[in-house]
Amino acid sequence: GAPGELLFQAWAPALGFSTFEVKQLSPGNTWDTPGWPLGTPWDTPRWPSGDPEPQIENEHLRVRFDPITGHLLEIQNLAKGISLPVFQSFYWYNASSGDELSPQASGAYIFRPDTPTPIPVAKRAATHLLKTALVQELQQNFSEWCSQVLRLRPGQPYLELEWTVGPIPVGDGLGKEVISRFETPLRTAGRFYTDSNGRQVLERRRDYRPTWNLTQSEPVAGNYYPVNTRIFIKDQKVQLTVLTDRSQGGSSLQDGSLELMVHRRLLHDDNRGLEEALNEPGVDGRGLVVRGRHLVLLDTVGASPEQHRPRAQEMVTPPTVVLAPGTGPRLRQVSGLRRALPPNVHLLSLEARGAGAVLLRLEHLYQVGESLNGSRAATVDLT
Repeated sequence: GAPGELLFQAWAPALGFSTFEVKQLSPGNTWDTPGWPLGTPWDTPRWPSGDPEPQIENEHLRVRFDPITGHLLEIQNLAKGISLPVFQSFYWYNASSGDELSPQASGAYIFRPDTPTPIPVAKRAATHLLKTALVQELQQNFSEWCSQVLRLRPGQPYLELEWTVGPIPVGDGLGKEVISRFETPLRTAGRFYTDSNGRQVLERRRDYRPTWNLTQSEPVAGNYYPVNTRIFIKDQKVQLTVLTDRSQGGSSLQDGSLELMVHRRLLHDDNRGLEEALNEPGVDGRGLVVRGRHLVLLDTVGASPEQHRPRAQEMVTPPTVVLAPGTGPRLRQVSGLRRALPPNVHLLSLEARGAGAVLLRLEHLYQVGESLNGSRAATVDLT
């Protein structure tokens, strides 16, 4: 791995850019500056002395971990006074190989686990805790092929989970479909919610279809739905939302739980036309490694849309990072807007269309009745 990580807070104005210059100091300079509680940023991570259990915290959230297993234990929203036990870990479904009893194999197009109970990747995780002025994070290592970093930065009202999964081992002859699962005591009455193409949020009910009587033959796959940007569960008061940085399959197979499929490696064709197993060797021949992010929001049901709507938009259209050698442009910061758009309006496109003409698209970020403030009508002055 790299000997160190450079971390600094960056920002960019709406419809614009900011530039930052990075210079290497001479080797004699040390990093022991005020604001690095651990001395150097690559100081060996360790448990803080005197802490009864590991936790990370900023002004919005406190996140507690089990000192024995290293798993996520609880998320606290400090401003709202909400505490929710949340357990999170990685599991894999044993993929059906297609035999006389169950002829349909799991493959590129078909998700078909041979048992509804997934297998834990590990019962416990090896952990490292890192706390600096710019980040607090717990690093979890579940196995040679599965790890995760849970991260809080100053000003960040969500917990960031950056997971790395793969190469999925298949030496035992079993195809595997790997999930990240969250478990809570929320009473969800068989209901969970997923988005449609990042826009409308749809209610999903376990083992149910709104327009016909369902006889459920696939208790896992029959309850999986596309998750383009978000999935959430809620009771009467509290909502737990997970935002994704890519489209994934997701479900809530038990009340209070939700799960997202993060990686798959399969050894049989599912007979849907591909005519090969979903078993990519990758450049080194060992299999693919996937890294991604889940953002976890904990808030009241009423306030959650004003959190997940703009955050999901940021996940889908993050700022583009451009790296270049030499000195940067003279303009350090530029914005194409005279004033900010209302917080519930998104500039979808601004595109040249011939001489002196542009295509401008604005969209409202909220559904009707979704949010007390967010769902209000908005007025924009195009000058």
